[in-house]
Amino acid sequence: MMRRIVPALAIIYFLAMLVAVTFPGYVPFNRIRPFVLGMPFSLFWQLIWISGAVVVLGGLFIWEKKRKGEGRGFERPSGIADAGGD
Repeated sequence: MMRRIVPALAIIYFLAMLVAVTFPGYVPFNRIRPFVLGMPFSLFWQLIWISGAVVVLGGLFIWEKKRKGEGRGFERPSGIADAGGD
């Protein structure tokens, strides 16, 4: 059950982000004032969604790593030479 919920929540977030930072969802937030942390509100609005995407992707990465196991799935495949050149 949990295997489907976490990726589904990530997909829902990115679909909401798609609507919120493009037309028509962006129209109510397309203004310069008020300034937030010295930025126009429209820039701050996009920054909030992008920061949220970083958090969602980081959480999805950690969830996937725990689901597959600590040591499996993230190792270098055998047969690939080391870049060190020994």
